[in-house]
Amino acid sequence: MTPSGSERVALILGEPDEPMCALVGLALRRRDCRVVQASAADLALAHWHHSPHDEGTRIVLPDGVELDDRRIGVVLNRLNGPQLPQFAQATAADRDYALAEFGALLASWLNGLAVQEVLVANPPADDNPWASARHPLGWHALAAAHGLPVGDFCVVSSLRGGACSGLERVGGSPYPRGSDLAGWYRPAPAGSELHWLWVLGEQSLGRLEEGVAAACPAFVRALGLHYAALGFMDTAAGLRLVELDPCPALDDDELAERCAAWLHGALTP
Repeated sequence: MTPSGSERVALILGEPDEPMCALVGLALRRRDCRVVQASAADLALAHWHHSPHDEGTRIVLPDGVELDDRRIGVVLNRLNGPQLPQFAQATAADRDYALAEFGALLASWLNGLAVQEVLVANPPADDNPWASARHPLGWHALAAAHGLPVGDFCVVSSLRGGACSGLERVGGSPYPRGSDLAGWYRPAPAGSELHWLWVLGEQSLGRLEEGVAAACPAFVRALGLHYAALGFMDTAAGLRLVELDPCPALDDDELAERCAAWLHGALTP
């Protein structure tokens, strides 16, 4: 089945156990939005139909739901990468080749959609012009260039010189995955938790100084992201940015509602 008339779809890509997808999907449906949710495995098992003309791509998901490029109004992409369950028994070489090919297809399809797409999954470094900026050294420098106060960090040659010295690893959150395990550390918060600020498009959600919060959306855009969570720490010199998470959970009701409102605004400009 396909959406009727000129109805536009909010497409949520994520795994079945991703709580944010369910919460945001429910919040969008409460706003009378048509929502289609699909996992990486769903896309891999779908039937893909490509037109050489201007009709774009039509995808029939395993449950029979059809996706038409011309009806997709907004995409929330929470996928970490492609999956190919039909290649589970293949050799490692064949499986890696198939994943690379299908990953290229997904990237081409998503980049070709004329929609407000919300990208959070990190592409391979050699295909990602922003990869260096997302490394701790890169995002510290980029944040400073956008007027954000950044915290000190150090590079140590061993785990003993980092965690065993009372420091915390930069990227203690799931980001950045590719950093050196024993390399990048920062001071631990002194008696307080990190202050987190969430950026959704042009919105900054969190209780920070107005000037700091106002500079965060431009910084996140410069990283090639549409949303992220930024962790700030109180120091003797004032508030400092020390963490960045490009795939924050947003798994409580209030944040899910704000995310849904943001997506709804892109769906119905």
